[in-house]
Amino acid sequence: MKTERIGDAYYLQARDFNEYHQLENNLKPEVSSLKINRKHFLETDDVIVAAKGMNHFAFTYNNEVTPAVASSMFIVLRYFDPNSVISGYVSWFINHPKTQTFLSRSSKGSGIPSINKSTIGDLEIPIPSIETQQRILKLGQLKIKERKLQEKIRNLKNEVLNEQLIKIIK
Repeated sequence: MKTERIGDAYYLQARDFNEYHQLENNLKPEVSSLKINRKHFLETDDVIVAAKGMNHFAFTYNNEVTPAVASSMFIVLRYFDPNSVISGYVSWFINHPKTQTFLSRSSKGSGIPSINKSTIGDLEIPIPSIETQQRILKLGQLKIKERKLQEKIRNLKNEVLNEQLIKIIK
């Protein structure tokens, strides 16, 4: 029997994200905010990076669920200069396949590979103009939308084929 966790604050963990590095929709508060130091609460535009595991993805927090804290498996990046960098761009760059390859190669540990703050701090992130960052983010969103639509089409084709096969045997 599963016990239900009750609280008023969200405790973000890797399992709370889908394959597109987006928060799942069905999250529930799990911890009491009274037991959490205020400095640990996520703020708008914080970037959280999965430091442990095989996928060191990044996510930009924008009050999707609130109040929220990131589990200890994440490194929290904050206080970006809004005049020169969009935090979503930082997440996009960290999620880029080339950066992910670098982070995988930089991870240590035989059981659960992990990266540390200095690995993230050593990342050289090219910072184009704000306009270019916005275009990159828009294209990234369109790419995700395309992948979701392709997956939906693939599933529908599979359903149609399965129905046709059932009709053949009846």
